[in-house]
Amino acid sequence: MFNIVYRPFYVDGYGVTYPMESTNCFYNMRLERRSYDLYITLCYYLPIWVAFLYNLIIITLVVRRILKHITDFTNKTQVFALFLYPTILFICWVIVILLQLSCSLAQFNNLIHNLFYGNTYRSFSATYLVCWMLCVIALLRYLRRQGSMAANQNIRKIYLKVTLGPKLANNQPKQLIHKNCEYYLINNNKLLSVISFFKEQKYKQYNIIEMSSSQDLVKCSFNPDDMGQLLYKENYHKWIKVQELIAKDPILQNNVADYGQSRDKLFEIYCKKAYKLHKLLNYSDEMIPGMVNSQFPETVVTVLHQTMFIPTIKYLGTEKQIEKWVPPSQNYEIVGCYAQTELGHGSDVQSLETTAVYDKNTEEFILNSPTISSTKWWIGDLGLTATHAVTHAQLFINGKHYGVQTFIVQVRDTHTHLPLKGIEVGDVGPKYGYNTKDNGYLRMNNVRIPREQMLMRYSKVSKAGEFIKAQNEKIGYATMMQVRTSIIHNTYVSLAQGLAIGVKYSHFRRQFKDKNGIERPIIDYQTQQDKLIPLIADCYAQGFGCLRIREILTENLKRITEKNDFSLMGDLHALLCCCKAVYTWNTHFGLDKIRQSLGGHGFLQSSGVVSIQTEFAPSCTYEGENTVLLLQTGRYLLKACNKAQKHQPINENVEYLYNIQQTLSQKATFTRAEQLLCPEIIRKLMRLHAAFYVNKMMLKMMEKAGEHGPKEAWNKHVASIAHTYYWTFKTFLDTLIKVQDENIRSVLSNLCCLYGLQRIIDWPIGYFEGGFLNGEQLEIILNAKEHIFTLLKPDLLGLVESFKFNDNALRSDLVDAKPYEKLLQSAKLSSVNNEEYQNKLRSLTRQLREMPKL
Repeated sequence: MFNIVYRPFYVDGYGVTYPMESTNCFYNMRLERRSYDLYITLCYYLPIWVAFLYNLIIITLVVRRILKHITDFTNKTQVFALFLYPTILFICWVIVILLQLSCSLAQFNNLIHNLFYGNTYRSFSATYLVCWMLCVIALLRYLRRQGSMAANQNIRKIYLKVTLGPKLANNQPKQLIHKNCEYYLINNNKLLSVISFFKEQKYKQYNIIEMSSSQDLVKCSFNPDDMGQLLYKENYHKWIKVQELIAKDPILQNNVADYGQSRDKLFEIYCKKAYKLHKLLNYSDEMIPGMVNSQFPETVVTVLHQTMFIPTIKYLGTEKQIEKWVPPSQNYEIVGCYAQTELGHGSDVQSLETTAVYDKNTEEFILNSPTISSTKWWIGDLGLTATHAVTHAQLFINGKHYGVQTFIVQVRDTHTHLPLKGIEVGDVGPKYGYNTKDNGYLRMNNVRIPREQMLMRYSKVSKAGEFIKAQNEKIGYATMMQVRTSIIHNTYVSLAQGLAIGVKYSHFRRQFKDKNGIERPIIDYQTQQDKLIPLIADCYAQGFGCLRIREILTENLKRITEKNDFSLMGDLHALLCCCKAVYTWNTHFGLDKIRQSLGGHGFLQSSGVVSIQTEFAPSCTYEGENTVLLLQTGRYLLKACNKAQKHQPINENVEYLYNIQQTLSQKATFTRAEQLLCPEIIRKLMRLHAAFYVNKMMLKMMEKAGEHGPKEAWNKHVASIAHTYYWTFKTFLDTLIKVQDENIRSVLSNLCCLYGLQRIIDWPIGYFEGGFLNGEQLEIILNAKEHIFTLLKPDLLGLVESFKFNDNALRSDLVDAKPYEKLLQSAKLSSVNNEEYQNKLRSLTRQLREMPKL
């Protein structure tokens, strides 16, 4: 039959084999050829090929990402991380595989040679080179693991359950080790800083954001500090410092015991806060009032003294008047207010009825409130606080009317605080919110003031009674422009506050179990996302819009003071009107949506959102009723459209009015949701929408020349809103283009797209009426919106963390480390739950129970 002969052979450390008799050792080793092949394959070649295929897959995925985003790369570090690293890795592996194939052939030849001739051949150089290549590969993998060459910027979210120890004495930091994490804890619940995070360093390339409400560490694709500096610019550090000082001061920090206090008690509390703010923060700093207002659930007393009275004197007063009135105002020797609105007229300033008649014999103005409707009304800080008022009145000289001018009138004695002769002043009474704001009324009966108390930087009255008209009458609205800019900034701040509460609580609150029996955070539900995420896009858009408006306002004032150039006044006035109207509406309704997203807890004062909402609500009405402001912007758009048709120069904000008919002939061409991740496509679509409504308004006006009815007002209203949305989107896009940080730019791009898509979804009629969209494309827009939700969801906490509100500023139990315990604690502190009140209540409830039975 067959004789099976076993020939012993030796396998050395290099994988080289040769017959055993050539070594004169290991004669007892007996291996079949098949066993040798299996050994070599499993222990040597298979791991090499598996590792090679694994890295090849990684390289393929990274190259796909590069090709997908190649046009977005501006950061050289990211190009290095995403392209150079895979290239080096690929080259190393190719060298290794080629060498291994070469060695395999050499080993086969050696084996045949050894079987017949009994000697050995070893490839030392090739083997050493293979080892060095493997070391290089291992080093590269280690560097990538450390995050030096992060090829993958995936956003992840992890949860770490930390068991906290007993309360700490004297707020001293205590080190706590949990698994592989090392933290510093203070006050038993707040994470101060992360010393190390997973010794494996798998996630070092990400930024860690604290979420104290559930001790979760959330991964964010950008640095919230860098985003915060983009939002606040040069005021970033001052914004954080102001909050820290307020939170540490026992008088200024928010106290849950203040909830439910009577109006007179609250007024006393906030008078003390105003005094401490001025002492601690130099409240006369123009930026400070705007920063501190958002820190309290009620409005700080004398805020209008800083934001309206003093700026009016600075803008409209002569140098001599500024020198006389501003220093005592900043030192609170006098407290002022801005008395423009009357019972009968608010937005219609030109129809004010208060009169100021010049008496050239005494060189005085005589001010009167001739009718009930001429009573100054809603004047903030006037009811209880102000000693002086900047007052608007119709000027008459020798019986001739010279329009509305601005005067400084003393209303109370600076020592006794009693009203002066001819002055009738008081508070208008309880309101919807604004409990600490002493909105007042003022009537004047033959009140005489010196000629020098008419603000005369631009319009002047000589001693002889000669009136010198201002070059641009709108300069009288300079203070109003400043105030409207502050209101626009407040739309961003108030919405940001509400979102910080809503988003953080939505990550903590868990409702309804999944298939594994685990309750899910409510932010996982699309209905909750639809309430909150579009509002985050609105908030960022309004924030960047405000920054741009501040730049234009600064440029306008610079031109006026340095060059007497009023060319920007009309454009700025129209922009402020429409942005104030649209932004305040968005924030007002957005805050209510946030309150609803919190469920029943959102209706509590201790949720924090209620006070934000009630304090913000008047913004839709004061300093210009929104509908009236939109009509003013509508008139501006009509004038700009006429100029464009005549090929005259117009402001860049309305450049879309050139060649408007050619513009309106365009249509949307996108066919996939992915295309709508490009902001430029959405910008063009919103540009068409704005042009369509302005053109429609123009055509209606031409059809009914001279007629001014409700329909004409509605056309102006809608055209102004469409213009505002387009300008805001374009400003958002211009901002993100300038951002250098790729991660921040990527997130802002998604937010910008979401802002535009949400506007289209909310106002689709114009897009269909103009023929720019069809039903299928609207469905694509809805799908794109949902896709952006998935892209933004991991970054939501990072986006609200960028607003940089501390816990004292949010004043919400819902963002506490233990919100349910905090809510119960706040309830127990309510004034109706104290023992004294309960004793009084028992007698009343006993009477109710003892009522005669029917």
